[in-house]
Amino acid sequence: MNDHELDRLLARANPFGDDSVRRLPADAAASDLLEEIVTTTAPTPELRPNRRRRVIVLVAAAAAIVIALTGVFFPRGNPAAPTSAYANEVRAVAEANQRLLVDAPGWKVSRVDEFTTDLGEMTFANGNQRLEVFWRPADQYQTYFDDRAHDNAHEPITLLGQKGTMFRYTDTDFTTILPAKGKNFLEIRGGAGDETAYRALVRKLKPVGVDEWLDALPASAVKPADNKKTVDAMLEGLPTPDGFDTAKLYQQTVGDRYQVGARVTGAVSCAWLDQWTAAKKSGDRAKVAEAVAAMKTSHGWPILKEMAKDGAYPDVIWEYADSIAKGQAPAGLAKTPDAELGYVDGLGCK
Repeated sequence: MNDHELDRLLARANPFGDDSVRRLPADAAASDLLEEIVTTTAPTPELRPNRRRRVIVLVAAAAAIVIALTGVFFPRGNPAAPTSAYANEVRAVAEANQRLLVDAPGWKVSRVDEFTTDLGEMTFANGNQRLEVFWRPADQYQTYFDDRAHDNAHEPITLLGQKGTMFRYTDTDFTTILPAKGKNFLEIRGGAGDETAYRALVRKLKPVGVDEWLDALPASAVKPADNKKTVDAMLEGLPTPDGFDTAKLYQQTVGDRYQVGARVTGAVSCAWLDQWTAAKKSGDRAKVAEAVAAMKTSHGWPILKEMAKDGAYPDVIWEYADSIAKGQAPAGLAKTPDAELGYVDGLGCK
């Protein structure tokens, strides 16, 4: 597997968002596991694409690509929408960012992630083709620019009325960074063919109004107003240890259902793995056995079965469950003095 393929695979393996993942510790051992647990492909930028693509293999999970143009976020003509809590929150995000759609036949929004007033990601899809648009805080512009420029050829490009820089990862993989505009700057990455095809595609991006942009968001996203109901439904039937706190799971902005599922099942798994690790050290056999029994049930968790159709995050949880059932530490990433805590990075545990 070459570096370009690794970039593309890891991009879709992250249920927590590019900006969250780039702050996690890297480990070279992660690359060895990649080919076993990641199968989907689509390009997403990461810091230092030639050095940091192995950052978080064990959070491998491909967000579902639901290509549907829908008014689920802010339906036109809904008189209740402007005053609802959901509409206000989502409209605030839309108003704070540069709103773009691909003005070309067949192109639709297939995914949104990290959907806040500060940063966000959205994927446009047309068949197997993808175009990723990221908006990030203006004060991170130089960091991202320097990272992209470190290993990649680049040249000027004029796009959306701005003079930006286009970076070449390979002959079929390009990304463009535009200077900060307001509180954000844009990065636009795609692998729609050669450079000519990429340039032609990004020229199809057009700024749109708030309503048009919100109307185009996909049905795969979980609305803030529905988050608690969604989380509770995902937790139904999942054993949780004493003192498990669901409060943080309810603190959710707009996110893809797959990502919400990863957060829910990850939190439950982290809690049980924490108990198992602590109990092993203290010699509390009852607590060890309780954690093993609870994690064994993960093979039957409905939300993991649903997620398994779209990505490999469930495989990571199941691997940890099987490891502790054998009495083996859920090491995962690295051979370090704290190897037994490898699952902390693997599952995105706090």
